[in-house]
Amino acid sequence: MKRKTRLIALLCVLVIAVGVTVAVSLTEREREAIAESGEVVFELPADEASALAWSYTDDEAGELSLSFTKEDGGWTYDGDAAFPVDDEAIAELLGYFEAVQAAFVIDDVTDYAQYGLEDPVCTIDISAGDGEYEILVGSYSELDYQRYISVGDGKVYLVNDDPMDYYKTELDELMLDDAIPAFADVERVEFSGAENYAIERDGDGPSYREDDVYYTENGVLDTSAVNSYVSYIASLALGDYYTYDASDEDIAAAGLDDPELTVTIDYPESADEGAEILSFTIAFSRGAEDKLTDWDEVLEAMEAGEESGEAGEPADEDAVAYLRVGGSAIIYEISCDDFKALMACSYNDLRHTELFPAETEDIASLTVTLDGETYELTTAPPEDAEGDEDGEDGEDGGWYFGGEKIDIAEVEAAIASLSVSRFAKDTSSGATEISFTAVLDMEGSPAVSVRLYRIDGESCLASVNGESIGYVPRSQVVDLIEAVNAIVLG
Repeated sequence: MKRKTRLIALLCVLVIAVGVTVAVSLTEREREAIAESGEVVFELPADEASALAWSYTDDEAGELSLSFTKEDGGWTYDGDAAFPVDDEAIAELLGYFEAVQAAFVIDDVTDYAQYGLEDPVCTIDISAGDGEYEILVGSYSELDYQRYISVGDGKVYLVNDDPMDYYKTELDELMLDDAIPAFADVERVEFSGAENYAIERDGDGPSYREDDVYYTENGVLDTSAVNSYVSYIASLALGDYYTYDASDEDIAAAGLDDPELTVTIDYPESADEGAEILSFTIAFSRGAEDKLTDWDEVLEAMEAGEESGEAGEPADEDAVAYLRVGGSAIIYEISCDDFKALMACSYNDLRHTELFPAETEDIASLTVTLDGETYELTTAPPEDAEGDEDGEDGEDGGWYFGGEKIDIAEVEAAIASLSVSRFAKDTSSGATEISFTAVLDMEGSPAVSVRLYRIDGESCLASVNGESIGYVPRSQVVDLIEAVNAIVLG
């Protein structure tokens, strides 16, 4: 009896299994045929398109719809003809459909919903020649996370190059921003507004440094500082705009009817010798209301806040200034930090902070006055000096003091380290801590005289060739004094 029961049970299982097999077989017959592909299944040359529109739903912005029409060889935004369209950006969008490759082709589709194509993620409409094309973008496949699309031919294609990587875009990303050149070896930089002076390039200028090529009427500038400034302008990210169709009222509201700073840069078109010199102008300003507060006051408040560890002006972290390239209709927003960096273009901002205006390796002799005593350090050996280890009298490039050969590396390092923390034309009544005169190994044997006056425990006032330059940290002066004492008292 028990055996008969087991046989009946097994028979039931067999019947069920056969039923499932038959059901699966019938289901498979009803499923669409899926064929592996990889071939190009849709082609539409980008240059043949005359209209492009698409809509999709963004998680944050909601439903977005954009449409463009090609007129006179260029693209126009249907929502506002004044919008400056980036034709290359539109060409890139259309370029997706120049050769669409499918990973799989699904024929004889009966249920578009299972591919997310009844309620598509995105609908793209293209007009080209006499044809109209509607492309639907569906959901992802569950297995390989590739996208289903339909091009209106009754099939569904599985593509691994997701069209939403291209078409999930906003209007701002399709705007033709003004171009800022990548400046190199600029010939001239002119400032007007908060600063009013010009920088000229002169490779044969009077500086004692070979790398110095930029000058103003006040003197030599630091080449790296000038290059950094123009590179900062070149690297500005133009994206956030205040308006792309500026009226006179917009320009005035942004303070650009009378910019706080206008910079004009003359630069060679290419690195080729004799290349044409081009000119580029860019203007910066705070808004009309913000300009009522002097920038120096704002800057002082910001610096005071930085020193105290508290946020200084402006209190609004999102505060912006404005930028305009030439006479462009686009006004861009820039951060307060960018504005601060751009306004730092005075002579003092761009000059050398190194106090000694030459390379220490070019010093041929050094006269140092310290504690009322004067010491002569020289590269010329005394007449009775014995030859060096190589047997060459006075040709070893060494230094001498009091007839003895010395190591001056620490003194040179201390001189090179003297740096101005604050430029000023102040006159000191303080005592001289140390002074020195360096004769340079150059044509005419020019001399550079430096005097350092003690002001307090933190700083010294420095003068070069009798002209007050500014303040240097006293710790640097002490390093120089100790380096000299190590030689003359050692």
